[in-house]
Amino acid sequence: MISKKILNPMYSDYFKIRAKNLMVILLYPMIIGFILEVLVQGLSFTTFPNLSENLLFSILIFFLINSIVCFRYGKKLVNLVIIVFYAILFIETGLYLLFQTRFNASYIYVILNTNFNEIQEFGSVYYQNNLIWLSLFFLPLFNFFPKTIFAKAKFNRKHIFSSSAIVLLILILLKFSSLIVWNLPYISIKSYFQYKAQVDSFEAFNSKEKNISTQLVLDNETIVIVVGESTTSTHMGLYGYNKETTPRLTNLSDSLYVYKDVISSHVYTTASIYDIFTLANYENNLPAFTLIDYIKDAGYKTYWLSNQRPVGFHDNIVSRLASSSDETLFLSYNDYRHNTLYDDVLLPKLEEKIAQNGKKVIFLHIIGTHYDYANRYPKEYEKFKLNKKDRNRDIINSYDNAVLYNDYVVSEVIKLVKNKTKKSAVLYFSDHGEEVFDTSDFFGHFQDKPTTGMYQIPFLMYLSPDYDKPEDFEVKTDRAYMLDDFPHSLTHLLGIESEFLDKRRSVFSSNFSKRPRIVQDSIDYDKTFKFRSNQ
Repeated sequence: MISKKILNPMYSDYFKIRAKNLMVILLYPMIIGFILEVLVQGLSFTTFPNLSENLLFSILIFFLINSIVCFRYGKKLVNLVIIVFYAILFIETGLYLLFQTRFNASYIYVILNTNFNEIQEFGSVYYQNNLIWLSLFFLPLFNFFPKTIFAKAKFNRKHIFSSSAIVLLILILLKFSSLIVWNLPYISIKSYFQYKAQVDSFEAFNSKEKNISTQLVLDNETIVIVVGESTTSTHMGLYGYNKETTPRLTNLSDSLYVYKDVISSHVYTTASIYDIFTLANYENNLPAFTLIDYIKDAGYKTYWLSNQRPVGFHDNIVSRLASSSDETLFLSYNDYRHNTLYDDVLLPKLEEKIAQNGKKVIFLHIIGTHYDYANRYPKEYEKFKLNKKDRNRDIINSYDNAVLYNDYVVSEVIKLVKNKTKKSAVLYFSDHGEEVFDTSDFFGHFQDKPTTGMYQIPFLMYLSPDYDKPEDFEVKTDRAYMLDDFPHSLTHLLGIESEFLDKRRSVFSSNFSKRPRIVQDSIDYDKTFKFRSNQ
């Protein structure tokens, strides 16, 4: 028996749903979304599977509403369910209109590692006029909902149970069919718990006592690693770009090793940084010690200086990796202004650290050329002018200005180390690249629509004349290299030897062995993207 206490407080008043009106309300956003997608982007292989899933999901919502309407606060619950349903379809359609991709796990990972300031910039950058049409989604909420779907009726226990049974059957059907991969709530919940499990596993491993056995065979003093953000080598004059975006690094090129064929393993920060700073790669995901663990055990003091905020909406792997350093400093921690600090704010802090005695490795995590590009450089670096008439051209020019300012920051780091230290090195790379209307009518970086620019990154190295090099040190700047092998390369350059470190994976070793570059854990970069470029 269902107690009346859990039913509507007006025990004599129960409600049912006017089925036809509810069907109109549920089908309306599906039809509008389908029409907008076809008109703006045309049909694709995902159009009808996604439409089928949405139809099945709307049927589920229909019977869910019928099963809860009689309960206490039933009308309010129904209102909430409909609003959530509309929001889900609104998000799905909006993402497709903007990026021609369906919602997937990578969006959740990015959201969990994003702060409010980045959300603001994302909205301002990616807002487009065609999104105004999405306002059509909400017309039924004013014209039909909620007045026309409720009707008073007698309480019907069989109706509740039958509706609940149908909801359960549809859930089972979704779960065991291929359509579940298109369901936004399912993807969101599953991805969140997968991400949380990865973070918890990483944290649990980090909390254990670490028994690392390393041997240091070289004698060097100061190594600075500059970790960039969203910078593609395809927009750098140093790499042949047709604009002079890197004049300072070009002037320093005689003292630099400029590696020409380096890519990231992923196109978003969390996954890429995880691969760069652990021994995990597509061949294994063992919870091996982090790069910072090896460096510390070998006797180097480690510093992490960042112009990025330490957390997003969820504690993230990047900040946890950073926290394993001996000293960690996030300069943007308390700065929540719309305009972020420019990266040169790190230079005085770097100068302080390199002046300290002892062997040290300093990681500089800069914001680089992350969108909104126009917020990444001061006014005096607006070399490529914006005219507000050609949006795409202005975005390209803003990005190139950001690269120009990035050139200044990286070159200043090199000059600082060059002038104030001995037995020193500087390495610079970006966590991933960026597409800026080069091979696609698109800008940004998204896993579901990858381009070469999203993977192609700068990789530069400066070594002081007195740097103590490994015996097998060899420079071949045209080697095909992927950043998930960076721990092997850096430890080799530092002269750190240990059981799991492999010189065949070091780009600086004469023993370097080329291996397949598998991006996103499943795509052979050289076969896929180089084949496309030859078409």
